Amino acid sequence: MKRGFAFIFTEEIKKLLTNYRLLFVIFVIPLSLFFYYKSILNKGVPQKLPIALYDQDETKTSRELVRMLNSTSSLDISSNVNSQEEGESKVRTNEAMGFIIIPTNFEKDIFRGNQVKVSCYYNGEYLLSGSLINRAFQAVIGEFSGSILQNNLMKEGLSSYEAASSLSSLGIDTHILYNPFTNYSYYLSISLMAMCFQLVVMTVTIYVLGSVLKYRKGRELFLASNGNSWVAFWGKVLPYTILFSIIGFFMNTLVFYNIGTPLKGNFFITNLYFILFIIVCQFLSLAYVSFCSSLRTALTLGGGSAAISFTFAGYTFPVEGLPVVIQYFSYVFPFTSYLRFTIDYSIRGVPIQYDIKYLVVFSIFIIVGLFSMKFYIKLLKKGCYDSYYES
Repeated sequence: MKRGFAFIFTEEIKKLLTNYRLLFVIFVIPLSLFFYYKSILNKGVPQKLPIALYDQDETKTSRELVRMLNSTSSLDISSNVNSQEEGESKVRTNEAMGFIIIPTNFEKDIFRGNQVKVSCYYNGEYLLSGSLINRAFQAVIGEFSGSILQNNLMKEGLSSYEAASSLSSLGIDTHILYNPFTNYSYYLSISLMAMCFQLVVMTVTIYVLGSVLKYRKGRELFLASNGNSWVAFWGKVLPYTILFSIIGFFMNTLVFYNIGTPLKGNFFITNLYFILFIIVCQFLSLAYVSFCSSLRTALTLGGGSAAISFTFAGYTFPVEGLPVVIQYFSYVFPFTSYLRFTIDYSIRGVPIQYDIKYLVVFSIFIIVGLFSMKFYIKLLKKGCYDSYYES
């Protein structure tokens, strides 16, 4: 029997091509998720969120306010209700994402100069939609109030320019950095796609390395590699490293060139770093296989750690707002270093020398993988896991 890296590598490719379940996991699942996230975020920002309206006044002025609310990109007055209870019910049942009440005597109180309150209710459990509704509502109410005050000042004899100037003596010049369009597709695609793909990389690598032990074929791999842990590891893993790198290149092309996420770094270096991220995940997978008592345990721990890594990455919540312990603990997951490097270098254009710390963290994971190799080769010598009932 031929032995060595080439033999293990070619045999693994043959197994891959005949294992349709594995092909489905490697190709269909990540590509489906990529296009799924692209499709649900294709508008960049959720638009025309359904709003229930309770107009108790039903006058020309209240209808003008409704028209202004409905003209925003975020709000859609989709239904009119006859009571506050009915409106609240629509929010609770998700028939509407928000509920606005225009009070009785709205028009009369405005013309009398009395303070008027327009109420807006929204579901705070949905942070994104809630913030969009609140922002749009506040903007419209501010604009509506300003127009009322401006009309009142013009009635007192001021010109339209003087009335407008008296409302606000300070000008505002706002600049949004890195994502000037506040596009949620730019913001989320770069993280969600990579996180889901990481989960595929981890579970597939653990399965490939651990199934040899599960089905008691470790001794065969040990002999085929001539007892060389590097030959055994890379012979089994390299075919998947190549496939994952190709899929990762497609993912980055989709994110930066199809979706249009701003890219200020070098696209080649961005992909090179993603390949390094794949290798780090594979070394970490080797550690799970080597130190766990069964393939099931390794898949549970490896897949579970990959799944929760997004939570600790501090992406949707500012890192600075996390407890100091959690800030450091987040680096236990390689996804944290990958995501922060990508944001710094690729999105913000930070010079690569300022992100060396993330490469240092990656090197620690690789060292853990190298350390676990001697334990993996011992398991291969035995031929299987120590647990007799491994399943």
